[in-house]
Amino acid sequence: MRVSDYIADRVYKEGAKNVFMLTGGGMMFLSDGVYSHPKLNAISNHHEQASSMAAVAYAKYTGGIGVAYVSTGCGATNAITGLLDAWQDNVPCVFISGQVKRKETTRNSNLELRQIGTQEADIISIVEPITKYSVMVNNPNEIEYHLEKALYLAKAGRPGPVWLDIPMDVQSATIDLKSQRKFSSTEIKKEYKTAPTSSEIKLFEKMLRGAKRPVIIAGQGIRLAQALPEFKKFIKKHKIPVVAPYLGVSNLPTDDPLYIGVIGTKGSRAGNLAMQNADLLVVLGSRLSVTATGYEYDLFAREAKLLVVDIDPVEHAKKTVKIDTFINADIQEFLNACKIDKIPDTKEWRKKCLEWKNKYPVCLPEYRTYKGKISMYNLVDTLSRVMNDDAVIVSDAGSSFYVTTQAVNIKGKQRYITSGGQADMGFTLPASIGASVASGKKQVIGITGDGSFQLNIQELQTIVYNKLPIKLFVLNNNGYLSIRATQNKFFKGRLIGTDSTSGLSLPDIKKIAAAYGIKHFRLSKSETLEKDLKEVLGYSGPVLCEVMCPENEPVIPAASALERPDGTIVSRPLEDMMPFLDRDEYLSNMIIKPVDED
Repeated sequence: MRVSDYIADRVYKEGAKNVFMLTGGGMMFLSDGVYSHPKLNAISNHHEQASSMAAVAYAKYTGGIGVAYVSTGCGATNAITGLLDAWQDNVPCVFISGQVKRKETTRNSNLELRQIGTQEADIISIVEPITKYSVMVNNPNEIEYHLEKALYLAKAGRPGPVWLDIPMDVQSATIDLKSQRKFSSTEIKKEYKTAPTSSEIKLFEKMLRGAKRPVIIAGQGIRLAQALPEFKKFIKKHKIPVVAPYLGVSNLPTDDPLYIGVIGTKGSRAGNLAMQNADLLVVLGSRLSVTATGYEYDLFAREAKLLVVDIDPVEHAKKTVKIDTFINADIQEFLNACKIDKIPDTKEWRKKCLEWKNKYPVCLPEYRTYKGKISMYNLVDTLSRVMNDDAVIVSDAGSSFYVTTQAVNIKGKQRYITSGGQADMGFTLPASIGASVASGKKQVIGITGDGSFQLNIQELQTIVYNKLPIKLFVLNNNGYLSIRATQNKFFKGRLIGTDSTSGLSLPDIKKIAAAYGIKHFRLSKSETLEKDLKEVLGYSGPVLCEVMCPENEPVIPAASALERPDGTIVSRPLEDMMPFLDRDEYLSNMIIKPVDED
């Protein structure tokens, strides 16, 4: 057995039935190892960034590992954006890169060289800061040790990516498994405490019993801990309102009576009102990013006690919001330890939260009446009604990210997959491939902008070749809507690089579809949108659906920022979103003391 054969077999046994790759000379034996495996399937992409992003989406959907194979040098560096996605979104991905022969590597030279071998680069030094484990394997008899260690660390504690760099003469080496160095998890210092103490549970129970307006922020950590059943049982028993950061949107169906909405700088008005008016905020598995808390940290949930349960204490040592109680624990173990029989009824509080949810929908009635154009919000809301109960919806950057996150209505077993940390342009197309492969070709709906579509557009051919029935919706709003809105707001319309008037040109999407042999639809009528979407989704093969959207449709509601006469920018609290409510109506929503508007 060669090292390359061992790697292919081991990742398959770990649950990765499919791997994503762009083959190359520097990984020739690694590629042959994949080819030679009787069951491992390879999806060949046209860019390493696409391979890395597809692997991320694959892992997000399955809950297991995603695997990307890349070549040496520039092939490896091309995968770094997807690696960053995995690092910041806590995704257990395994990156396996080819490398030149050991004697031709700068890493083994002990000299400060820039390059020795052909297309060589010291990739480990580059990826080390954004991996849980990264190593160049110099000894063929240590491949088992390093791969087992990488697989263990990818999933242990707070999940994340790992990277193995395999020189050419190691890839091809024949090994005897009996001679392999063995790995034991006992040699790893336990990264995080996973079980709460009895005193921590008692404190949580005391805080919960004393709360009149409790709210739970349900983060992605609940799903990562495989604790969704325990979480749903807990909230159903105690009837506590729930809000979600961006990556927690598909934890609960949108119509669940306990789910109020998404929170943050571009969240929902209802979700932010519930969060901000709470007197106890229980955060489960969220790092409380700035997009969730807003930029004025002292205004975040300012009259609430803040209790956070999370696996990673370092994440909550940052100098942003003030945490009253931090419990370092695995979410599943924490919920299993909570044996609270009954808490005081908060029926009136739940009623108020549901009132906000019903009063302030994200998709407003007027969005359905646009003439000759289709509102992005109307598109996502209508898609939510007609897509399958087990569909996967994918988004990437700018308006497609914000609008989809705000407006999608999750039901049944639907999943929402996005790049939460980076919201990177070009994520939707390869991520849709990863989701389609992982789900066994279930209905996958990708939403991207006409600008983001240009990044990784080559993956349309991957969709065609693999006969993936992905429905890709491209929001045609003449370029980069989000940054155009920013330039209009802060620079008095001085636009650069955002549309056809400011240096950015985009191709005809219908011609793109024809070039790749993909069915094209163009939608522009609000009045027939539901019927048209059913036709698009009913098509058996892949679809490129161009949606004609208003060029400057605002992404709202959104956190508001005001420019003072001296040029400084000050943010309003999250409960006071744009467009501003009538001041009497705004004040009527406030249970806590409003912030002065000076």
